[in-house]
Amino acid sequence: MSTDHSDEGTEGASADGAKPRFRPGPLGLAGVALAAMFVTLLLIQSFIGTFRPGGEPPEREPSPATGSPPEGTARIMVVGDSITQGSSGDYTWRYRLWKHLDEQVGADVEFVGPYNGVLDVSGDGSGSQGYADPNFDQRHAAVWGAPVKKLSEHIGEQVAEYDPHYLLLMAGVNDFVGGGNAPEALEEVRDLIRTARVVRGDLQIVLGELTPVRGTDDDKRLNRQIAEFNMALPSVAEDMTGQDSPVVVARTSAHYSAAEDNWDTTHPNARGELKIAAAFADALAGPLRLGAPYPRPLPEVPVGPQTRPKVSVAEQDADKLVLSWKRVLGATRYQVLQRRLRPDPDEQVPLLTEPTPAEDGRMSVEVDHLLSGATYEFVVRPFKGGDGGRRSRVVKVPFDADPPAAPKWVRVDDRREFLVWAAVTNATHFEVWRRPMKCAEPSDEEDPDDADGASSAAPACEPRDAKGPGKGKGWTSVAVVNGDRRWAIDTDGKPAAEFVVVSHRDYLAGGAADPVEFVVED
Repeated sequence: MSTDHSDEGTEGASADGAKPRFRPGPLGLAGVALAAMFVTLLLIQSFIGTFRPGGEPPEREPSPATGSPPEGTARIMVVGDSITQGSSGDYTWRYRLWKHLDEQVGADVEFVGPYNGVLDVSGDGSGSQGYADPNFDQRHAAVWGAPVKKLSEHIGEQVAEYDPHYLLLMAGVNDFVGGGNAPEALEEVRDLIRTARVVRGDLQIVLGELTPVRGTDDDKRLNRQIAEFNMALPSVAEDMTGQDSPVVVARTSAHYSAAEDNWDTTHPNARGELKIAAAFADALAGPLRLGAPYPRPLPEVPVGPQTRPKVSVAEQDADKLVLSWKRVLGATRYQVLQRRLRPDPDEQVPLLTEPTPAEDGRMSVEVDHLLSGATYEFVVRPFKGGDGGRRSRVVKVPFDADPPAAPKWVRVDDRREFLVWAAVTNATHFEVWRRPMKCAEPSDEEDPDDADGASSAAPACEPRDAKGPGKGKGWTSVAVVNGDRRWAIDTDGKPAAEFVVVSHRDYLAGGAADPVEFVVED
């Protein structure tokens, strides 16, 4: 760019009005010569490498990248994919890093970025604010399902708009899911760093290792690419480190177990979040001197949804009952456990029926094949993927359907062999009660009304009282009849007995028929 000096003073001009030519002194000439020699060396270096008199120097260990926190608030932009964004019900590793820096260390930090939500695993959109604990700085630049190249497309404008001092990047798994390989993903990481530095040359960068996957259809290939990516990441950090822009690696995959630390194939549960956050905290504190390392050993944290479902009985009839509860944040499925409490207690077992969502934001499950007259207890446990959360409190439900009516047409059959009766709606079985009748000894005197003059051998018998089982004395339960409506008469050796048939539905006693008298004949 030229500069107009026409309005400057003309003192020292020649007689013809021209300005005198600059004449350097001895020191000036020496300075010009040195400058020319330096430029020449730079030109030579650009073509043949660094000028090294006496040959190649011995190999030296690369000095670790170092940084320093800015004056005032340190702005941190976290960039990544679903592992960084998180989903409903998650704390996210961003939360755990924020809590460490802000509350445990007292660092003056601010998270920046264009987004503040997580993915709603219920399917209602990625703008969900459903954090397990929303009390932290939620801003980020992570996008569910994004490969590194997709993140690079917007990183320049994001850095320009939010002006972060630190950029934390953890991405690459989606590159492999899409068929890419580690060298390609690493080159995309380099491009992202270059693009971000065009906007801010003193950006301090932390690259997170990728965590392993488990349970996909392609575990072997994916984990091989992840391992290759992680192995090469320190070299990328060293190569991309600039004088004012250090690049360091967070050892996020160290001690990380996909079986224990993921809630599904890929995404971290609470334990995994903590391990990732601790690794980033260590990288920020060590080389970059922001904050402090995460305290060890890491605390034990519960996994799975931590909100208890509040379960109630929404409906009950003679055949079933319906349990209902409000959806639990972050739950991807529920397990309903059932146990018969009394009578005849049994083991707690999971129901095979899947709960279904309703439009009012609640879940419900229909429970059938319950036994009338029994008391059951139910527990609902929410799961996120494979991680079970806090169980509901026990709900006790007496299942008392309407008792069946008393049997009708109870009688002795024509051959005097069976007690028979009519069918009863909803009765599952019948109980037969017996009581011996009061009988007088038979008389040896001739019966005056008997034309043959024979004596009366039949005893004179009558009921003990007019009360049935449960009220009268002497009654004994002698048989349970399933799948039939007759019973072979047995007086237990007594000359006469009365019988009562009671309907049952499972454990629930129904109506009792009127007593039927039976006298044994010689």
